[in-house]
Amino acid sequence: MAAFEAGSWVWIPSEEEMYVPAKALSTFKAGEPGKVQTEDGEDVSLTPEQSKECTVANAECLNSKIDNLINLNDLSENAILHNLRLRFKENTIYTYVSSILISVNPFMLLPLYTPEIMDLYREGAVHGKPPHVFAVAAETYGAMVGEHKDQSVVVSGESGAGYSEATELMLQFIADVSARAGGGKKSAESGGLEQQILQVSC
Repeated sequence: MAAFEAGSWVWIPSEEEMYVPAKALSTFKAGEPGKVQTEDGEDVSLTPEQSKECTVANAECLNSKIDNLINLNDLSENAILHNLRLRFKENTIYTYVSSILISVNPFMLLPLYTPEIMDLYREGAVHGKPPHVFAVAAETYGAMVGEHKDQSVVVSGESGAGYSEATELMLQFIADVSARAGGGKKSAESGGLEQQILQVSC
């Protein structure tokens, strides 16, 4: 039977969030009543049934600055979901899991796609820069030009998750970079190619 020491972090069941991290206020065992405090400062008394569902949580899950979840020591479903939840509350909607980019629809306009941000990902390597859909587009374009090989990006999600918008943003980035690579000339040929790229998602 798992035991949770006072001061340690545990995952407790939540009706709204499935599981949330909380700090044990006193030592208790799974299946016994326990008292914990959530990261929001709310004291919660756990019933024996609730404490049966508790598992050990790593305090690193409270760090919203971790932008690549592969760096988590405890790469569990609870840790992933909580990290995404924290970052979403801070309007940080992009997070990596290794080379995979997770995007959470903010359902609002955010200043994430300005010309200045596009320039940030257009210039040089994307390593060390914050996760972004432009980073995926930049790496894809760079690999295509550098390796002279076809590239593909898999974009998936539930209906309304924003994957159509993500696809459009990547295509806009690639069209812009392609136009600049051609010297910025808007010839009939280059302009036609740019329009073809942008119409891919139509």
